[in-house]
Amino acid sequence: MDSTARYARQLLFWGEEKQRQIGESTLLIAGVGGLGATVSQLLARAGIGKLYLVDDGLLDLPDLNRQTLYGEQDLGKKKVHIAAERLACINSTLKISVLDQHIDDSFQVPDDVDAVADCLDNFTTRFALYKATVPGTFFVHGGLNGANGQVLTLKKGASQSLETIFAGARQPQGKIPVTPDNVVVIAGLMTNELFHLLWDKPKLLNRFLIVGFDDFHTAFLEV
Repeated sequence: MDSTARYARQLLFWGEEKQRQIGESTLLIAGVGGLGATVSQLLARAGIGKLYLVDDGLLDLPDLNRQTLYGEQDLGKKKVHIAAERLACINSTLKISVLDQHIDDSFQVPDDVDAVADCLDNFTTRFALYKATVPGTFFVHGGLNGANGQVLTLKKGASQSLETIFAGARQPQGKIPVTPDNVVVIAGLMTNELFHLLWDKPKLLNRFLIVGFDDFHTAFLEV
């Protein structure tokens, strides 16, 4: 397949060298639900070299409002396996490694990962993921709750830990309110940041981007 033709539109924007770096990179997507399904899809379309997909959940009916890789025919199936199949259909050159497992204190991030995308939905697994991240690796956190979203980049060993930053934070009770449009916006911002850190030019290193969807306000918070 002609990669020059395939990526012609983005090559016009960021050029051959940045495309080469994307194609030689390996990322880990933690959670292939709302954020993870969209982030992984965008990375696949852009020509990322390899993805680790981590999730142990089954697709449920309420997931379909925002989890863009899945359809009604996938209900009750393991999301991570369906995600791998769909991503392979999007880009046959993509290398995919499926990790059908829960993220806890025993989880280990593979050594060949250049960056980790935190697309999870609870603090316990987020903290375990950060602890498992190899020192020197970039870690992009994304989150949503109703009309608010956030993106933050950390570098393991050089930044404050995720647990320190969120010390005292409480997990919301019950299901987190989320709409499909807001998921796509935050996933797009996470993907944009992942591209930039692969080029060693992260824009959100130790810096929260806060997005309010009610009035389209944005703010930055240094950490």
